[in-house]
Amino acid sequence: MDKWQTITGFEINKDNIQMLEPYCNEFLVHAADAEGLQAGIDEELVKHLADICSVSVTYAGGGRSIQDLELVERLSGGKIDLTIGSALDIFGGKGVTFDECCRWNLARG
Repeated sequence: MDKWQTITGFEINKDNIQMLEPYCNEFLVHAADAEGLQAGIDEELVKHLADICSVSVTYAGGGRSIQDLELVERLSGGKIDLTIGSALDIFGGKGVTFDECCRWNLARG
């Protein structure tokens, strides 16, 4: 909230997600404490989102490699997508290339 500078008391729990879902086509969840650090994803949050969300979810924060794409797919049973930011070569990162990500996605059909 407010460019990730103001902490909100809104919890990511089943009741709150169910309240929002009728108004949403998809959720974009930023793990702000992991954002830009390339230190890995918040595995517990990914599993939690997969358990409580019925709409599409994209998770952002800490993604750095093809292995992280595979980890999110495994932890969520394929229900959660991962966005990779600062680790991506087109943003100056060294963790993974845009072409590698495209090939990984194409291989999943």
